Amino acid sequence: MAAHRNYLAAAVVCAAALVGVTGCSSDDDKRPFDGMSADDIAEKASKATSGAKSLKIDIKSTENGQKSEVSYEVAGTGVCRGTMDMADVGKVELIAVDKASYTRGGDAYRERVLGSPEAAKKTKGKWLKAPEEQAARTCDLDAMFKASDLKGAERGDDSEANGKKTATLVKDGAAGEKVTYHIATEGEPYFVKIDSKGGSGPTTLTLSDFGKKFQVTAPPADQIEDPKDVIKGS
Repeated sequence: MAAHRNYLAAAVVCAAALVGVTGCSSDDDKRPFDGMSADDIAEKASKATSGAKSLKIDIKSTENGQKSEVSYEVAGTGVCRGTMDMADVGKVELIAVDKASYTRGGDAYRERVLGSPEAAKKTKGKWLKAPEEQAARTCDLDAMFKASDLKGAERGDDSEANGKKTATLVKDGAAGEKVTYHIATEGEPYFVKIDSKGGSGPTTLTLSDFGKKFQVTAPPADQIEDPKDVIKGS
C-alpha cells in the first residue's frame, strides 16, 4: 500500500506538460487504487468479496509437513457445500444451509468428533449436525474477509493471479509468516488469491466463480445424527 503513486507529484508533472516541459499520462495509465491507503484498499476488497452472491474457495496448506486441501462452493453467507481432505482425519464432506451445518467423514473423523470408537461405529455413513453456535460461523463471508484482519498491511507490487491482474497487500502474520493478498484490478475488487509463506508451512487460498449459482440442499433427515444424542446413548 505504501508503494503507490503520489497524486500530488502526478499533478505537478501534468501541470508541467501544459507548458511543454514533459508528457502527462492519462487517468487510464494510473495504477488501480492509486491514492488509496492500504486500509482503504482492504476495506474495498473486503466489502466486495463478503458481498459476493456466490464464490468458490480452494485452499491448499502444509502445516508441520502435513498437507491438507479444502474446496467449497459458497452460495451465500451461511450456505455452502464442500470437501476437506486433512492428513489426520481424511476426507470430510460439508454442507451448510438453513442456519444448520453438517459434516460426514470416515471413522477417524467421527471418532475425533464423538470422542469414542463406539460412537463412531454407530454413525457410520451418517451426517453429523454441528452445534448451532458453530453452524452460524460456517461459510460466513463477513467473518472470512474482514478488513480489520489486514490492519498493518502495506501496498506491494502489482501482480497476476488466476489469470487476473492484481494489486497486492502484504502483511506479516503473528506466527512469522508473510501473507500476500491479491485483489483484482479489473471488474469488482475481489480477493482472488491469498498466499501465506513461512510460519508452520505455506497456505494458498484461491477464490473464483464469483456469481456462479450453486445449489445447496440439506442431507435427508434419516441420514443426520446429532452428536449430543449419540454421545448420550453411548
